[in-house]
Amino acid sequence: MSKAASYILILFGLVLLWASTSRSAMEYITGKRDTAAWWGTYQGKNGDLVSMSYLDFIGRFKPPVNVPPAAAPVAITKNTVLYLHGDSYSRHLHDTMFAGVSRLYLIDRNHGLNYHLDSTKNNILLIEVAERYFRPYFGGLQMLNEVCDSLVKKKSIANIPLALQNEHVHYASLLPFSVDDLFNKYINQNLQCNLFNYNCIMPLFWSKASLNYYAFNRASGDVVISNDRQFLFYKETVSLTDKGSSYSPLEPGEIASIIANLDTIYDHYKASGFKEVYFSVIPNTATIAQPTGYNNLIPLIQNDPRLKMNIIDIYSVFKQTKQDIYMHGDTHWNSTGRQLWVDLVNTELAKFAH
Repeated sequence: MSKAASYILILFGLVLLWASTSRSAMEYITGKRDTAAWWGTYQGKNGDLVSMSYLDFIGRFKPPVNVPPAAAPVAITKNTVLYLHGDSYSRHLHDTMFAGVSRLYLIDRNHGLNYHLDSTKNNILLIEVAERYFRPYFGGLQMLNEVCDSLVKKKSIANIPLALQNEHVHYASLLPFSVDDLFNKYINQNLQCNLFNYNCIMPLFWSKASLNYYAFNRASGDVVISNDRQFLFYKETVSLTDKGSSYSPLEPGEIASIIANLDTIYDHYKASGFKEVYFSVIPNTATIAQPTGYNNLIPLIQNDPRLKMNIIDIYSVFKQTKQDIYMHGDTHWNSTGRQLWVDLVNTELAKFAH
């Protein structure tokens, strides 16, 4: 009997391992388990950091119930095409939010873009990047391979680090399967999903999270509680060693290297026919909410006289505002922070109206 049980467990483990490394299997499983039933996956509707730390029971970390819609820009002639190269901060924005924009192309690092400019329009390139991606991404010139004039060169993102290509993808591998897939970093997330992430056992996770929070002033996993206990931070943004952190030291010559890359990018896209190229770094929540010890990455870049790009300086606006601009249990800005940024962008776009 014990031998049969051993064989059953071995077979179960092999099936589980296969399912957790197969894209098609994980797509099927997550699709079937996207439900509020007891066997469904934890829905995580209170923000990405709340979901990671299971702190759903802390009211201050929950998102607001009523989110005001984005304010419509002043009506001006729509003669601008906006190419917005960004990430999860700008991924859900719409052309109706921007002044004078007849068409909006949202470009992310998952897909890149083969473009062909309309010479009858004002073609504007706006590069938006979250601070935690800034140093690793603009430490190189990957963007030149992502966003390409279709008549000159086809896009390629093959050399972009996986973490930048697939920020929210949790599939361990793509077919065909290889032994290397067993060591893919996403396999742990998939195994946890298949073994433990069930609505029926969430009370256990919430109990542990409650103990960590109230007894030890700690959050679970890759989440850190701010010093004033008002915000949750993604751990890599407050690490003393991670390049995505607000506090990790800048390497000698790093600023000069990044400036040189940004200038190369600027020259390339200006020569490609863009009327103007703008650049905007969205600060980590910790940069604004907990500035002591900040490495000053954003002001060092933005104030460098060698930088050619025009800046959408949301950092200075966020530093001065007394309003709440970030969600307390999520890595992103709230509707107020988003609107402040959109308003700055519209101020620039209005210059091209005629």
